[in-house]
Amino acid sequence: MKNQRLLPLSLTLNAALILTFLVLGYVYRDKIAQRFVRIRGNPAIVMYGNSITAQGKWVELLGRTDVMNNALPGQATYHFLQLIQSHVIDLHPKVCFIKGGINDITLGVRQENIQANFKTMLEMLMQNGITPVVTLTVYEQNEYSSKKEVDALNEFLISFCTQNKITYIDLNRYISDSTGLRAEYAVDKKHLNTKAYQIWAKEITRVLKEKNI
Repeated sequence: MKNQRLLPLSLTLNAALILTFLVLGYVYRDKIAQRFVRIRGNPAIVMYGNSITAQGKWVELLGRTDVMNNALPGQATYHFLQLIQSHVIDLHPKVCFIKGGINDITLGVRQENIQANFKTMLEMLMQNGITPVVTLTVYEQNEYSSKKEVDALNEFLISFCTQNKITYIDLNRYISDSTGLRAEYAVDKKHLNTKAYQIWAKEITRVLKEKNI
């Protein structure tokens, strides 16, 4: 009789545990997928940049399990350059989507230094047989002085990419206006929300199809 009473309780607890694991698996599915990518190694795609890139759930957004998010939250292009060998080149991906510069601008780094860092990184990727794709720097919200610096950096990136036949993605045309990053695509002054990441992912998917990757 006692066992008969315990059976429904046991079944209920087991069902609750299974449901909990399923919910956690769904919530953290991108992190779990990223762990498998790291264990397996040799990703086809590496996402490289600052916190804006780091916060993207790229496995989920791109619907692929061969993409590694190796972004560096809070870092400037100097740090990207110092770590690009271990974080990108040594992984031998087919393509690296690179984005950055806004932290440099916030810190007051000179344009020539930011541009030199980008130039060196892009040349390193090409020299190592990795296809670089640049995502132009996204504006902050309502920051006129910052916007001028972003424009200067993006003008350089567009020119360098055009001269070297490097593909670039311009998110500002979709998520910004004359005042900077639009509120409907932002979670704060500079970071993006889900709607913005979906637009970005759509552009990345388009580029991957064009390059047959």
